[in-house]
Amino acid sequence: MKKIMLLVVMTLIFINNLTMVAEAASDKIGFIDTQRILVAHPKYEESRRYLDDFITRKSDEARAAADREPDVSRRMAIIDEARNASGLEEMRIMNPITVDINKVIETVAISRGVTVVLEKVYIFFGGVDLTDDIVRGVSMLR
Repeated sequence: MKKIMLLVVMTLIFINNLTMVAEAASDKIGFIDTQRILVAHPKYEESRRYLDDFITRKSDEARAAADREPDVSRRMAIIDEARNASGLEEMRIMNPITVDINKVIETVAISRGVTVVLEKVYIFFGGVDLTDDIVRGVSMLR
């Protein structure tokens, strides 16, 4: 009896694994060129210019403050603070753009029946290029 129960359990596990493999094989993979999509966003260029100016200004301020500071560890802290401020500002400015792009990626992927979307550098062969459709969708945003 124990052998029969063990056989039934093993059979169920085997069938479950086969089902999972079949489902994974049915995934349709898409790929995108994220840099091309990002540049297509209507707010990207203005945001990039703002961030370049912000980072340059923060860097110059930090350099000037560090030059006046005799304590080496304090100099490092001043530079780290400027880097952190620049990183936080970049996240604050770029997050709405990223959210917009992610919504378009999801919409296009669903409409094309794609279940997995990867950056094109991770694709050696195969997959569906969604970049053009996403660029069109992103460029229509305001």
